[in-house]
Amino acid sequence: MGKERETAKSGGYLFWGLVAIELFMSFSFFGYVHIEPISLTFVYLPVLVAGCVLGAKEAAAVGAVFGLASMWKATAFYVSGGDSVFSPAMSGKPLESVILSVGTRILFGLISGLLYRQAEKGRHPLVGVIVVSTLGRPLHSFLIYACMGLLFPERGFSAVNTLDTICQWDFLPFTLAADGIIILCYLFCRSDFLQRLLHHVRVIQQENSEANDNRKNMGIMAGLFGLVLVASFSVALYFINRMGAVMSRHGVELSEKASYDVMHLQIQFLLGMISLAVMVIIVIILYQKNFNYLYYTARLDGLTGLLGRNQFFQTGEVLLNSMTSEEPEKTGCFIILDVDHFKSINDRCGHPEGDRILKEVAERLQAVFGGKGILGRLGGDEFVALLHEPMTEREVEKLLYTLKERLREIRVEGESITCSIGVIPAEPEYTIDGLYRNADRLLYEAKKKGKDQFVFGYRFQDRKAEKRN
Repeated sequence: MGKERETAKSGGYLFWGLVAIELFMSFSFFGYVHIEPISLTFVYLPVLVAGCVLGAKEAAAVGAVFGLASMWKATAFYVSGGDSVFSPAMSGKPLESVILSVGTRILFGLISGLLYRQAEKGRHPLVGVIVVSTLGRPLHSFLIYACMGLLFPERGFSAVNTLDTICQWDFLPFTLAADGIIILCYLFCRSDFLQRLLHHVRVIQQENSEANDNRKNMGIMAGLFGLVLVASFSVALYFINRMGAVMSRHGVELSEKASYDVMHLQIQFLLGMISLAVMVIIVIILYQKNFNYLYYTARLDGLTGLLGRNQFFQTGEVLLNSMTSEEPEKTGCFIILDVDHFKSINDRCGHPEGDRILKEVAERLQAVFGGKGILGRLGGDEFVALLHEPMTEREVEKLLYTLKERLREIRVEGESITCSIGVIPAEPEYTIDGLYRNADRLLYEAKKKGKDQFVFGYRFQDRKAEKRN
């Protein structure tokens, strides 16, 4: 289950999906199944699922949504007298009702998440998940009844009433159904399918971050969500208008309380539509990011997994235009390197050995420069990096010395691998192609000086001279 908590960092799609599901179940028959003589309540299952696959904090947040929805539904005249205790407007004790409706559900989510966390540490995590899921309904009932006993003693309920829940005839079928749902969610979140999907999402989000596309994507998502809100409100307003027209035509006059209840139900309908739309949007976004990942990987270098020539130059041009530095002595940089004596290694040891070396060089490039920019292989033994993180010459030197040390760990026929490197500041007034050409000249200058070294571009030297003066 540690994997699931890690995958939850992929934009929070699982969390927001569960929030939307919680709202949808709160305002639909999926949360409350009433088929005589069966009456089952599944509305708090998203809280348990959040605790199982995400964590205690996320479960508490989903529990808060559950509590707010419950409080809203209780704020109507058509609810039973017993349910009115959950409404601050109907109970006569506003603060106590908020604690009962929202506070107990937050606590329920928090405790459930902590119990699932303990279950995952056991020898048989799946058995622990089943045990915690089975305790879900009694735990929820206990918290509600205990809180009612403390805050609303006049209602005559206490923690002992939890036994009534356990003794109900539908407890066993409900528990089996709930356990089955949570086990399926648990297994799905551990499945290779979901792990691959969320890995694809993380890769694309990282790629967008490096290309400075996140703001654009967030703007698109915000616009899409705004469009959904407008569309949902328009549908709800249309039904409100038509419903009033139908009742007027048939001479039906509603009392003030009845009008309020109708409006109350219409708002629930609106919230249900919005939650459904959010679920659809999340599915569309995940599908699109997965498609983008497949398109992205199709353009990667097949041997090393780094960006290919075309993809590197396209992504690099976008990244270069977005690079800024508030400190004059710091700048991003373009780095090009190739492996010394690589052709002779291929000739002596064969191409499979040469491929191994290229893969290991790529791995060490990612280890040293990963997260600081984009990396690519242009062909043969020629590698490039565009670092967007502003650095001084000294900081770049430190990274390059680290890289050289890591490369020397690669050995062939008892000898260490070395490389020659050219480095030039990456400034927006230059195109990515211009940086490449200038860095390439520096690379050959490094080779002429005896290889196994790096040469900085003149602009780094100018920056050093300016700092000296």
